[in-house]
Amino acid sequence: MSALPVVPAPPENGPLQVLRRLDWWLLGAVLLLLGFGSLMILSASTLHADLAFGDPLRFVVRQGLGMSAGAISVATILLVPYKWLRKGAWALYLATLAGMVLCLVPGIGHEVLGAWRWIKFGPVNIQPSEFAKIALILVVASYLAANEGRLNDILGVGVPAFGIAVPMIALLMLEPDFGTTVITVSLLGILLFMAGLHWGWVVTLGVVGGVVLSLAAVVAPYRLARITSFWDPFQDVQGGGHQVVQGWIAMASGGWTGQGIASGIAQRGNLPEAHTDFISAVVGEELGVLGWAILIGLYLMIVWRGFGIAARAESLFGSLVASAVSALLASQALINLGVVVGWMPAKGLVLPFMSYGASAVVAHLICIGLLLRVSMEGSGGDPLPRPGEVTT
Repeated sequence: MSALPVVPAPPENGPLQVLRRLDWWLLGAVLLLLGFGSLMILSASTLHADLAFGDPLRFVVRQGLGMSAGAISVATILLVPYKWLRKGAWALYLATLAGMVLCLVPGIGHEVLGAWRWIKFGPVNIQPSEFAKIALILVVASYLAANEGRLNDILGVGVPAFGIAVPMIALLMLEPDFGTTVITVSLLGILLFMAGLHWGWVVTLGVVGGVVLSLAAVVAPYRLARITSFWDPFQDVQGGGHQVVQGWIAMASGGWTGQGIASGIAQRGNLPEAHTDFISAVVGEELGVLGWAILIGLYLMIVWRGFGIAARAESLFGSLVASAVSALLASQALINLGVVVGWMPAKGLVLPFMSYGASAVVAHLICIGLLLRVSMEGSGGDPLPRPGEVTT
């Protein structure tokens, strides 16, 4: 009797093995948020898009294109060799810095409400700063991993790590983009702390950074006006406090279960930027407290899985990347929701995976791709063992 043919085992990094090692809880939460966000963008923007552009589906179609580009980015991150994340970090960082410089060049940069944060390519606007935050995480994480255990050398190792972020911070202030500047400085502090910098230095840098950012906030008249309207939005209900007050009215009218999809009135000219910065106010009006509870639950799931991935990472580089990316998503969601409920001054930051913004959704999906990649990899880029495998 002839022997049965031997079927070769599929390669460790083949498509089926990649799928088996994915963090499906993380991916599922993100997919639910993307679907939820598309639905709310459609509800919030249809009337405005029809009146302004003659195309009621303009914003949701653009968001769909951004999600498609983000999905391709995630697939690329999952399939390329793990070591490329470190090798390509500097190239990505320098490219995004160059893009931020181009934002400030007349004729190339695109200005919106006094901010020069976009490069216009025909009908497409690209915001380089969204990708620069990710590039900064990869570059600083790679640098700190290469100097593991040497952060006690403040001048030789710590100061250069901070110096890497200086060009980005300077360009963000010139755009200007104060909210992203705050997040960038915070990410740098998180990376240094996670890499082993003594907490005393972290606190000192935090205090100094807080003082500098506070001075920058009060020096600029428009930022000072935002802070003033934050303390009492009803004192300037037709000016700086208008958006917050209208957001409160929308959420208060939603009650426990909301008025129903496309049944709210906030987005019908009353609430500025309903489909971008204040998309969660539309959620509150149309889906009520229940909608907000689902929204917050999905973000908590993403953050929980992200920091869990960081804790299980077998290399310092992977742990730093996962920690910083999770903190980036958590802080941006927290700031956006905090602005809407009146806990923070207006910052102009979108709600990850929910707000309209093609550059933002691509960048946030890249963050998820990095988390999924770190969760799949062990020290040195080797695949993590599957349950039941014996390692030597």
